[in-house]
Amino acid sequence: MADVKDILGVPRGVAANAQQDAPKTKERMQRPAGMSREAFALLDGSHPIPPSHLAVDLNKKAALAGLKQKRKFSSKGLLTYQFRPFTNPARKDGLVLQHWVKCFKDTAGKLREADETYPFAKFNKQLYIFKYDDDEWDNVLVKDPAWTREETDYLLQLCELFDLRFLIIADRYEYPGGVHRSMEDIKARYYAVARQLLVGREGTEDSVANNVLVRHPFNLTHERERKRGLELAVSRTPQQEAEENAILEQAAIIQAARKAEQAQLQAQRKAAAPPPAVAPAATPAAARPQVAATPSGPLAEAAAAPAAIADQAPSGQSSLFSAEVAPAQLKPGVYARGRHTQEVATAQLAKVTGGTRAQKLVDTTMLELGVPGPPSVPTRATCGAYLALRAEVIAMLELRKTLQHRQAGEGGPGSDNRGRRAAKGKAPARYDTEDTPAAKRPRVSKKFSDD
Repeated sequence: MADVKDILGVPRGVAANAQQDAPKTKERMQRPAGMSREAFALLDGSHPIPPSHLAVDLNKKAALAGLKQKRKFSSKGLLTYQFRPFTNPARKDGLVLQHWVKCFKDTAGKLREADETYPFAKFNKQLYIFKYDDDEWDNVLVKDPAWTREETDYLLQLCELFDLRFLIIADRYEYPGGVHRSMEDIKARYYAVARQLLVGREGTEDSVANNVLVRHPFNLTHERERKRGLELAVSRTPQQEAEENAILEQAAIIQAARKAEQAQLQAQRKAAAPPPAVAPAATPAAARPQVAATPSGPLAEAAAAPAAIADQAPSGQSSLFSAEVAPAQLKPGVYARGRHTQEVATAQLAKVTGGTRAQKLVDTTMLELGVPGPPSVPTRATCGAYLALRAEVIAMLELRKTLQHRQAGEGGPGSDNRGRRAAKGKAPARYDTEDTPAAKRPRVSKKFSDD
């Protein structure tokens, strides 16, 4: 191809440049379906048709059919607006104004108004104002020497005129020949009359007990004090507010210093107090206070208060006792001695071996000793003696149980089955049959000798 161009004298690359320099043909815009020719003529390349849902809908046959349909007229006729006069039912002076009213014109050309009533008349809400007649004034209302009937009627008229807006009523209140009435006096008089009429018409006060006028009657003294307090708060100068804030800050500093001082004193007392005596774990009986013997009976020695237990606790020690009848180590706080004694007695029972049966045996023994429960007067001495007696009863029952086990192992009196097992040359059982249920008794395998 290059040789042919050389023979014809055509320079190489001319066709390519000519093809590049050739003007590009502009795409012709298509008029969308449903768009008028005049509207389409206003468009050009600089203002293309933006894609929208309207252009998509115009391509649909249903949308086109809807555009081509004629507007349906209302059965009431052709809608039109007329400038007509009107009166407001809320006004009683007969004022006539004019406004545009929606009307309909029928085929005969006759106009018919859509609504003859004023549409905003429904927003005319009026309060119910209590009024009385001659009979109620004579028999229901309590006479107030500071208010006459004429002045009360004048007050009720203003209340009805200004819808109980007492600020406006107090400003417009000018009864001829009357004294000056404050807003609090006007409120007190109206609410007193309203409350008396409400109760008198219903018969009793209980029937209208849920009404606001009866449940929350107006208090004239409280209202005056409240207004006076507000006036004092508003009339304060910046200097007075600064002085009050300074006093409050000083009071807060003093209160914080007192709290810190009290905390320091408590820490010093706690550090100076001697440590409480703790009984050794191996000999709990030695730590228990001894019971003073009294000649009141054979069990008086166990029931009497120990000599070491006094009504007043020593300095630095708790006045309450633990399960070992020693000063209890409790968290700081307030405790009821009777309730604490019951909790300690329950803790003592929890340490008893043998289950529920052994615990019931402790209560039975206490009942036999004439102590059915905690002391009715829970002093320090009585509570300590009660806990010491329970501890000794528990120790006695434990010793009795140990003795029975030892006698059963040796074949002594009261051994029952254990004695017979010892006589046969068998080892005693590891558990007591009286305290252990049958389902939990260990099964002992039989041993056969070489004989």
